[in-house]
Amino acid sequence: MKAFLILALAALTLPAHAAIKPTYFDIKPVTQKMVEYQLFTNLTVASTTAVLNAYEGPTSASALSITSGFSQPDQPRNLSITPGATTSAVAACTVTVSGTDYLNNSISEAFAFLNNASTATVGAKAFKTITSIAWAASCEDGSFNANWFIGPGEKIGVKRCMDKAGHILFSTIDGAKEGTAPTMVVDVDEVSKNTADFNGTMDGVSDFELFFMQNFRCVR
Repeated sequence: MKAFLILALAALTLPAHAAIKPTYFDIKPVTQKMVEYQLFTNLTVASTTAVLNAYEGPTSASALSITSGFSQPDQPRNLSITPGATTSAVAACTVTVSGTDYLNNSISEAFAFLNNASTATVGAKAFKTITSIAWAASCEDGSFNANWFIGPGEKIGVKRCMDKAGHILFSTIDGAKEGTAPTMVVDVDEVSKNTADFNGTMDGVSDFELFFMQNFRCVR
């Protein structure tokens, strides 16, 4: 009885503590990899005009930047920019697209053009959103009658970074495994440079699934 009283008194003198809350952490050994799953619904076909169609661009040698009047990509994906109309008015310069990546980080990409360019310059980064399109000074000369076309490309943005292009497991279209795996482009620490070019045709209806191994370098 005496021992019980001693213990009770000792308990009363202990400082009060908050309730214990268990915390759980994923253990990641150095050699561990994680299989990621990503669903792309209703991917639209690549287009040269779906973002910006026949925009007149600069009408003088001054720089030009626009922040509206263009459409957004349906999914994070790369872009292409094509001069049109009077392409003899195109001068050597860069067009810079700014926006965000899959993880909402700010990104930008410069698209370079030669004098009298008439073919597309294709980008490598996957844009989730576009916030501005900027033509450097002297992007056009002469008649200033070129038009500019921007559209989403074939490369779809992957949501995590990968160490190697071969770390793709498989992909599906509407639940059926693709016989040929996507062509992967990877970057170890910039998520916008990790892209998948599916073998199947994007038609605006089919759903694509991607199974790959990420490297824990690019997370929210």
